[in-house]
Amino acid sequence: MKGKSADIEFREKAFQAYRECGGNVEASIKKLKSWGYSASKPTFYALIDRCNFKERLTAVDAQTQEATDAALTTEERLLTSLLRQKEKYERYFERIGATIDNQAQYAYTSLVTTIISIKTKLGADRHALALQFLKDLVIFLQKEDASAVPVIEKNLDAFGTYVKEKYAGHN
Repeated sequence: MKGKSADIEFREKAFQAYRECGGNVEASIKKLKSWGYSASKPTFYALIDRCNFKERLTAVDAQTQEATDAALTTEERLLTSLLRQKEKYERYFERIGATIDNQAQYAYTSLVTTIISIKTKLGADRHALALQFLKDLVIFLQKEDASAVPVIEKNLDAFGTYVKEKYAGHN
């Protein structure tokens, strides 16, 4: 029984390494070695086929994506998708090394430009939402606790400066 559990443990560690390394076999084997396991390339490829690593990886990624997408706006979903695509391009550029792929570089540049544009829009939306929240708060306090309004008015500029400094560059 110990042999079976060790085999299952090895398969799960191999899948974990495969997932953490984005499906890169060589990096997965290195990670396994760092964890005290050893596997040759042919053994690892056989394990990928026998244990359906590619399908499992796709399923796990889909589940993770569903969980994160549930709470995102349309722009945030689009941004998340574009960031994933950007990561794929970056991995591709790492794989090809010094080789020049003009089409991929052009697509990557366009992708980064789009990401910056969406981040800018999301940041503007967030600032507008924060401003609307503060206005609603003042209206609410005028009705419920008029004595609190002068305190807010007195500190609003300082608070605005604090927020700008805290969230500068977090668009």
